[in-house]
Amino acid sequence: MEETFQIFNHFVWGFWPGIFVVFGVGFFVGLLASFLGLGGGFIYTPFFHSFFHLTAVQAVAVSLAQMPVSALSGLYVYFKNDKIRWKQGFLLLITSIPTAQYAALAFGRFEDTTLGKQLYYGIPLSEFVYLILFTIFLGILAVYNLFSAFKKRKLYFQNLSLENQNHVVTQEDTQSRADSKTNQTSVSHSIPEFHFTNRSVLIVLFVGIFFGLFSSLFGIGGGFLAVPLFIYYFRMSPVEAVATSFLGIFLTSFGTTVQFLILGKLHWELALIGSFGGIFGARIGSLKAVKAKPYTILFVTSFFQFLVVTWYLVMKLPKF
Repeated sequence: MEETFQIFNHFVWGFWPGIFVVFGVGFFVGLLASFLGLGGGFIYTPFFHSFFHLTAVQAVAVSLAQMPVSALSGLYVYFKNDKIRWKQGFLLLITSIPTAQYAALAFGRFEDTTLGKQLYYGIPLSEFVYLILFTIFLGILAVYNLFSAFKKRKLYFQNLSLENQNHVVTQEDTQSRADSKTNQTSVSHSIPEFHFTNRSVLIVLFVGIFFGLFSSLFGIGGGFLAVPLFIYYFRMSPVEAVATSFLGIFLTSFGTTVQFLILGKLHWELALIGSFGGIFGARIGSLKAVKAKPYTILFVTSFFQFLVVTWYLVMKLPKF
């Protein structure tokens, strides 16, 4: 077994600890990713880059290879609960899939060029560029999600306070206000009929380009773009946005994984063990997400994005 899975000998604590740690990380990432709709690569990629000393492209490839399995497990739960919005999801894929394929090809080849291998502050230029881009974009999104969470939390408690006040008025007035509240809640949280206007189509197609681009470059699934789009533009609830994002993550990551496999950048052994853990974690995470408060998903997303950015900078920043 050690000959087939020899990559685990590169783990700092040895072969079998490496097996169990990757399985455990897979479980945790599957749980977290299906709860947040982010694909989980924002943890996978720096983990494999740091602890198994993979190149940036190899770490991204392993991260993406685990997403189809865990995403499919989570999608099953979301499908049963009717949380996937198919029209928006498939529209996103029109541009995300070809963009992801092209970016995977270009990024994979750049790492092997003379310029990509040139040392910059002690690490290859390709990895230094990756480090800077990863931390900048993830840091910006962490701040954005944190402010969005506070806004949704404030709105949630305002609505809760208004509902409590309704108990002290007359039955007739209570019914009237309840109807009004139902209408307001419907506007805020229900899914309006999706109309393919020129503007809405262009916006989703444009986001799909970056969805596929960041999926291939960082192995993070692209859900950090799709989830806010689905929440604020299409007025989905957070769990519906996560579910629809997961549809894009599944199909985009599957195609890109094949591309990295052809390029010889994929350590399938790491992906296989991590996927086993991710299957169980994704099932639990999606069940939790279905019952979560609207602002909770955004708070958890922001917290882990800040945590990963800080940890990754400490681990990989060149020592001057």
